[in-house]
Amino acid sequence: MLKESILNIEVSCFKNYWEEKNPRNVNLLTWLTSTKYKDEVEAIRSIDDPEKRKKLKQKLPAITPSGIFKHRIKEVPLEEKLIRHTGLVQIDIDLTPKNKLISNWEDLKSELIKLPQIAYLGKSVSGLGYWGLIPIPPDPEGHKFYFDSLKEIFLKRWGIELDDKPKNVVSLRGYSFDAEAYFNHHAKTFLIKKLPQPKQFQTVKNTGIKASGLGDWIIKKLEASQEGQRHGDRLKLARFAGGLVAGGYLDLQICESLIQSYLSQYVHIDSHHTQAKEIKAIQDGFNDGLKAPIQLEDHQKPNFEKYQSVFVAPQKVETDQITSKDSNPDYISQLYFENGLLMNGDGYPAEWDLFGSYTDKKTKDFIRMAVKNPLLIKFREKFVLS
Repeated sequence: MLKESILNIEVSCFKNYWEEKNPRNVNLLTWLTSTKYKDEVEAIRSIDDPEKRKKLKQKLPAITPSGIFKHRIKEVPLEEKLIRHTGLVQIDIDLTPKNKLISNWEDLKSELIKLPQIAYLGKSVSGLGYWGLIPIPPDPEGHKFYFDSLKEIFLKRWGIELDDKPKNVVSLRGYSFDAEAYFNHHAKTFLIKKLPQPKQFQTVKNTGIKASGLGDWIIKKLEASQEGQRHGDRLKLARFAGGLVAGGYLDLQICESLIQSYLSQYVHIDSHHTQAKEIKAIQDGFNDGLKAPIQLEDHQKPNFEKYQSVFVAPQKVETDQITSKDSNPDYISQLYFENGLLMNGDGYPAEWDLFGSYTDKKTKDFIRMAVKNPLLIKFREKFVLS
């Protein structure tokens, strides 16, 4: 047995699909290569009736690939039955109506095993679909996030529908056998969601405007963000980057660069749960930005300073000197709509000012109402509303 294999770990094993108690620990690699129930599996695959196959399948022993458990009683909270997370998540690809639309289904395995994150891929019990294992950080709280990220990638990038059950850490995997199963004993850990490339943004438009250094500027601003403002700034910067990508000034890779920049600073500081939340903030902001292209005139250069004030760290001043954007009576009067977005006087989306202490509650309430009802801006102008 390969001692260094990522699959050389212990998992819990239950005697059948119905058993909830009395698990025993088994070595995962031994389980995956065992031929003990090979005859039973081949018998199941010879049956055409799906209901009969299901009943026989449920009699087979099953493991919990994502964790070692005291038991798997549904009514008991996860933290009371989980001993530890294994750092693996399942993928289950059945021949569903959606997956039947994949014209080259016979190439599925040969293509998927090209992914360095696939640690195992083999036939399901029925022999019609595939199931696999992918390493993720051993964090029970982040398990669902990583599964959802994988599911989105498989669906949006390749049109492959994953079964939802493995989202649950306690999800079972019944015994199966595949003489040609794929093993990657040194598979890479899936850390973040790789952004699928939207078709409408496959290539960067030739705008004739040099945006050299703009990506580096955004990353530096992210790294310089101050405590208490980082979450909001990540949303803002990512949305700004997405708008520039949609406008044709930056490559899609900037989103990945923002995520990697964050991880390089906080991978050993933030918990896996916090990392998942902050990465999602970057991705959400970026995706929002893709919907609102930033356009510059051909004679313009990207205006770094236009966005400078948004991300400058606040200077320490005496209490009686403190002023804020809210105290400026012109803030609301400068709001306007552009490309369907409510913009503030500094030229960036006003919704960004809903985060942190950039605006007071009254101003934030007005922003929220104006976003939902653009006519409010016109009414305010006409009737001088405060």
